[in-house]
Amino acid sequence: MRDGSDERMAVTAAAASLVAALTLAPLIKGTTWLFAAAIMVLTVMVTGIVARQLARGWWPAVVGLQAITLFLAIVVLFARGELVDPPGAVRLLSDMLQAGMQVTQSQSPPVDAERGIVLLVAGGAGLVALAVDILATSFRQPALAGLPLLAMYCVPAALLDDGLPWYLFLVAAAGFLLLLSADAGDRVRSWGRVLASAGQRSAARSGGDTGLARGGRRVGLAAVAMAVALPAVVPGLDNQLLGGSGDGDGGSGGTVITRINPILDMRRDLNDPVDTQLLQYSTTVLNPEPLRIVTDDQYDGRTWRPSNKDIPRANNINNGMPDAPGLTSGVATTEEESRIRIFRLRETYLPLPYPTRQVSGLDGEWLFDKETLNVIGNEVDTTQAEYTAKFLSVSPTSEQLAGAPEPPKDIVDRYTDLPDDIPQVVEDTAREVAGNGTQYEQAVRLQDYFFRDGGFRYDTRAPQSEDGDGSASAIVDFLDQKVGYCVHYASTMAVMARQLGIPARVAVGFLPGSVQTENTRIISSRDAHAWPELYFEGVGWVRFEPTPRSGQAPPSWTIPQEEDDDSTTSEDTSTTTAPETDDEGASSSSEAAVPDEQEVAAGAQQSDGFSVPWQPIVALLVVLLALASPRAASSLATRKRWRRAGTPPALAAAAWDDLRLGLSDLGVRWAASWTPRAVRQRLNDDYQLSPEQAEALDRLVEELEDAFYAPPSDAPGRPAAERKKDVALIVGAVAVQKSSQTRWRARLWPASGVSALAALGPWFTSRFQRGSSVDDSDDLDPDTDGATRPPRAPQQKAGSGAR
Repeated sequence: MRDGSDERMAVTAAAASLVAALTLAPLIKGTTWLFAAAIMVLTVMVTGIVARQLARGWWPAVVGLQAITLFLAIVVLFARGELVDPPGAVRLLSDMLQAGMQVTQSQSPPVDAERGIVLLVAGGAGLVALAVDILATSFRQPALAGLPLLAMYCVPAALLDDGLPWYLFLVAAAGFLLLLSADAGDRVRSWGRVLASAGQRSAARSGGDTGLARGGRRVGLAAVAMAVALPAVVPGLDNQLLGGSGDGDGGSGGTVITRINPILDMRRDLNDPVDTQLLQYSTTVLNPEPLRIVTDDQYDGRTWRPSNKDIPRANNINNGMPDAPGLTSGVATTEEESRIRIFRLRETYLPLPYPTRQVSGLDGEWLFDKETLNVIGNEVDTTQAEYTAKFLSVSPTSEQLAGAPEPPKDIVDRYTDLPDDIPQVVEDTAREVAGNGTQYEQAVRLQDYFFRDGGFRYDTRAPQSEDGDGSASAIVDFLDQKVGYCVHYASTMAVMARQLGIPARVAVGFLPGSVQTENTRIISSRDAHAWPELYFEGVGWVRFEPTPRSGQAPPSWTIPQEEDDDSTTSEDTSTTTAPETDDEGASSSSEAAVPDEQEVAAGAQQSDGFSVPWQPIVALLVVLLALASPRAASSLATRKRWRRAGTPPALAAAAWDDLRLGLSDLGVRWAASWTPRAVRQRLNDDYQLSPEQAEALDRLVEELEDAFYAPPSDAPGRPAAERKKDVALIVGAVAVQKSSQTRWRARLWPASGVSALAALGPWFTSRFQRGSSVDDSDDLDPDTDGATRPPRAPQQKAGSGAR
């Protein structure tokens, strides 16, 4: 190695590491973390340069000295108060790391630059810099040094729902190209001077480009440009790592995973143009309550979050769940059950109805918090989970809530705790709205104020606060502007309840979702919801609903009995009272006796004659015909395909075509070059077919392979009805994992029907060109393009030739 090359590579490796760390910017607020990361990277660089001089390039000594110095830098920066007590410093750093990991599991980006988070980022950047320095400088393998750089880049690319902005990809790529360029320059220089013409030498001396340098830069820029551009223009390539929302359905590519944010940062999920299906569940409850992910019981003036506490491993859900806190036998409950299947939700907390008594069917270690009944995975998440939850459907009465005794002091102290800097206007508004009376009456007045009486309007695109939508400043703005979404409503009501001395917390989860069958529902990302829960002794934690969101109403127990009775009486009166009539049946009401002027005019027009509005009717018929044509064409083509299939090979081909076209209507594509087995593998991998569905797909694949490759047989094979049932089973399994928009498009405007209609053009052209010479038996065949053609059965009669 030539003199100075190690130093150049060390500096370049540090620069590449620091540039790669910039891709973490969307994950963390502020710039404090960047300074800490820069300190760690520079520590690794300087230590490496010095150590190589002292150790004469012996890499184990260099790496050891770099690791020790990096650890000391971390201690000085984050635990300098424990310098004289190394074990104490290690414990402090460990606690910080646990706190940082808790934030990463419970919060969504961008998170606050807390000490634990800064330690994670700075320490991670230091370790990446150490790995890059070892590979690029000590081992002279800059290409391999791109792996730790890529690992750093993949962290924000995986956590951000919309991927990284393209310019951050360019920044990271520039650092890697700089590393490769520095190494290439050293390798070229190791061969001696580069031969060049006089003009090239003068250009080089004056700072101009040589042909070699220009060529290298062009290749690097071209490669980066292609990496940015190709995912956006090539069908089938997922560009999620470079930003964009994806299609939400998975298509024929990878699965899109949506994550609901337990700290109430649901604005992005609710405003996502793609309403991604997250889970499916069936339940024995006719009108289920919202499905809860987590309860947030700590509020620091900026956000709500779950308590950061250790949960003993003895609290395993396999041992059964504890009783709901505060719930007594005097409250009416019924035993219910829900079966939940996760599609595209990755979450550390387990979605469950409240209060759950037993959970079964899960893999991994899931622990419960006995105070909140939150269920948290220990190094496991909800990806593709299927489980059964047995729970209580709790139905308290308004009298039980109104007569609830004073809650215990420890409950009051914990769940009414608020920061000292909450603006006074929040408490003043709470006391003005709630008035006097029992805590239940105050809570109902708060709910009614937000839901109907206060003039509030639900809008997921309400102005966003820099401190977060659940922050104290956001609450003040919300009370002033009266526009917000569930996070604003739930956070504000919970804070106000605490100021009135009512124990309160915020729950995060999903609305019941859309009904698929009588007892099965689908929950999508736009069903994300937050609501306040208030504590009443003897009943426990009770859901309130202050959010005036379309399609939902406050729970029945939050409507006082007197108000409920009054509304019922009024409704009964309005529906049973009828105007009096005389003996001839004419109404005695003055409004009925005197016809409206518009009614008189309409009657006069009708008496003069009725004219049919042909133009709008024809336009409506044309629109309906255009909407119905693809569906009708698809159905006709399907019936014709099965009618023509008279042999087992033809039946196998018809079933395979049905499967291909049915999945294409749902946006699933596969290449024509794929074998049936490759298609089977792809469907099993992408859509996690159940054993029954996988067996159906196996049968179709085997029958198709027999049609093409097996010797002729006189066996009749399975009837068409059984094959159709297998196709419907597989298409239904894929459809349930698609968005409602995709399913409706497949029903009303199937792609197979559009293709069938498009095939009519050439058919009509050939008919008119051939005129009367066309054979009457040449039926319309709009589904020929791309159809699977089995080999013809061998002729049975001797001497008959192949046709």
